[in-house]
Amino acid sequence: MARKERERRYISEYMKETFPEGDYQLNVELGPIPQEYVDRYGLKKAAARFRPTRPRVDAIKWTPEAYYLIEAKVRDIKTGIGDLTYYGGMADRTSDLPYYDGQPIIKRLIVPFMIEWIRVAADAAGVEVIVFMKDWIEEYVKERQNYFTAEYREKRAEKMRLRQIFGVD
Repeated sequence: MARKERERRYISEYMKETFPEGDYQLNVELGPIPQEYVDRYGLKKAAARFRPTRPRVDAIKWTPEAYYLIEAKVRDIKTGIGDLTYYGGMADRTSDLPYYDGQPIIKRLIVPFMIEWIRVAADAAGVEVIVFMKDWIEEYVKERQNYFTAEYREKRAEKMRLRQIFGVD
C-alpha cells in the first residue's frame, strides 16, 4: 500500500488558507553550510551539495515584523515541539534562509486537536500552537483512535489471515 503524505497535504492546505497572499515557502532547509563549501562553490552550489544533510522545516512565512517557522503534525505532536525548538536555534545560522532579515522568529505548530499536555509542553518551549482541522484529517484521527481497540485488532487479524490464505500482499 502506498504511503499517504498526510502532513504535506495538511501543511499545504493550512498555508493556502491562512496566508492567501503568499509570501511563504514549504519544505525549507535549515542550518549552516560549511564555509569551505561556500568558498569553493559559492552559496547556491554549496547549498545544493550540502542539501542531503540539512534538516527541513515544513514551512516558513515572512513579514517585515516576524519570521515564522511552521511545523505541522497530525501524529507525534511532541516531535513537532522538539523539532521547532531545534529549528529555532538554527534559523539565525542559516545563511540562505529565504527573506530572513533579522526579524523575530516565531515557532508555530499546526495540529488537528489540542490536549492539555501539548499546550503545557509548547508553552515551556516557546512554541505557538494552532488547531487546524479539515474533514479528511478528522476522519484520519478517528481512524487512528480506533486502531488500538479490540474490535479493530480482530478485524485486522481477520484481514491478514485472509490475505495469507489468498496470497495477497
